[in-house]
Amino acid sequence: MEVLKRLVDSKWFNGFVFVVIVLNGVLVGWQTYDNAPWIATLLAVCLWIFVAELAIKLTAAAGTGTLREFFRDGWNLFDIAVVAGSFLPDAGPLAAIARVIRVLRVFRLVRSIPELRLIVTVLLRSVVSMKYITLLAFIILYIYGVIGVKLFAPYLPEYATLHEAFFTLFRVLTGDNWTDLRYAAKDQAWQWKATAYHVSWIIVSTFLLINLIVGAVLNNYQEVQEAERNRLSKLDTSEVRLKELVTEMQAILKERGRG
Repeated sequence: MEVLKRLVDSKWFNGFVFVVIVLNGVLVGWQTYDNAPWIATLLAVCLWIFVAELAIKLTAAAGTGTLREFFRDGWNLFDIAVVAGSFLPDAGPLAAIARVIRVLRVFRLVRSIPELRLIVTVLLRSVVSMKYITLLAFIILYIYGVIGVKLFAPYLPEYATLHEAFFTLFRVLTGDNWTDLRYAAKDQAWQWKATAYHVSWIIVSTFLLINLIVGAVLNNYQEVQEAERNRLSKLDTSEVRLKELVTEMQAILKERGRG
């Protein structure tokens, strides 16, 4: 089992898996142009390599007593789900899901590159931590949506209903031709209302809410970096490492005894 553990941690093993993931991604894209049988064959080979990789990692974790930690790792669960989902049939009601899961195998590249893995971890943590910012954004969006319907429903079809107002405000937030809404009120008595309404929405949504989101992401980025730094600085107290230290100590004492 220690041999498998060293194999899983070795650079050449992880490098080989990385190359297979890249090859799988290239073949998935190539298949959209040419659905040749040899491409399907190579994709099947890649899949069985992923199965073998997962089996080796599971065996190594079980042999070293770290199986529980293995299943606590979200990336490992993602790998298991993608590999298992790849065996869904190509025909029938699950065909679309099977195709999507096969494409998700490309996302395993994120795990192979530490910098990308760090960014994804930050984004996931940010989604969880931004629940109150999201709630605040929805409240402000709802208030502006209701105000927009009350003010402009008789004049602008973009504010005819509440859900249309929500979409219009999202359009303004993206900057997509939002000035058309303001100039539609040109030479109208309610022009100043349209100007004040849309300018204030841009100030609130862009300069306040988006900056709050960026601040939350940056804060989580610093926390994840600190946690990763602390994890790497901790001593390895696993059973495998302890056995290695005992073996090294015995060898040192044996050499000293000979001297």
